[in-house]
Amino acid sequence: MKTSCARLAALLLVWGLAASFAGAYHLLAHLPPRMAPLLIAGLSISFSISLVAVGWLREAMASLSVRVILAVHLVRFAGFYFLWLNSEGRLPLEFAQRAGWGDIVAASGALALLFWPEGSRFRSVLFWWNIIGATDLLLAVGTAGWLNATRPGSMIEISQLPLTLVPLWAVPVLLSSHIYLIRRSLGGRCSSGTQALSDRVEPALFSE
Repeated sequence: MKTSCARLAALLLVWGLAASFAGAYHLLAHLPPRMAPLLIAGLSISFSISLVAVGWLREAMASLSVRVILAVHLVRFAGFYFLWLNSEGRLPLEFAQRAGWGDIVAASGALALLFWPEGSRFRSVLFWWNIIGATDLLLAVGTAGWLNATRPGSMIEISQLPLTLVPLWAVPVLLSSHIYLIRRSLGGRCSSGTQALSDRVEPALFSE
């Protein structure tokens, strides 16, 4: 499983570098206004499916404890950065408030869950945190798409570094992790082969 985790880390690194390249050359700014949300949706769906369908990705995710995945969501305290950019006139108020405060709430929930005692209540709270966190990301993407279409140029900050990493990298990865955790909490299985693997790694997922 260490090899699978290393490959997952390498994939995320290469993906992040590709998103950085897109930001360096403002590639998002050259897309039609309604294409950006479709691109983000495509990346999110593709990665979510891959986490289930690709053996080594499935193995890598299954080897991670839920608290490791929760820790990743602490990056969403970057919502304060969105609010600051709005105060500087660089992001529209609608996006900054919805995405900013939504991310801060999600990050705060992740922080609380990191110290929440293991048990059935933990899993219940985790499930609803995932629903809220995923809804926040979808609302942020929808708001950005709406502003980009109705107020051309208002979201130009997203097309350059460092914010371009948010739609092209952070959102698909974080949204996919929400979908993954929801699926695991519901006990979903893709196949009998996947079930056998999940049965072996279930304790690792919810370990301290």
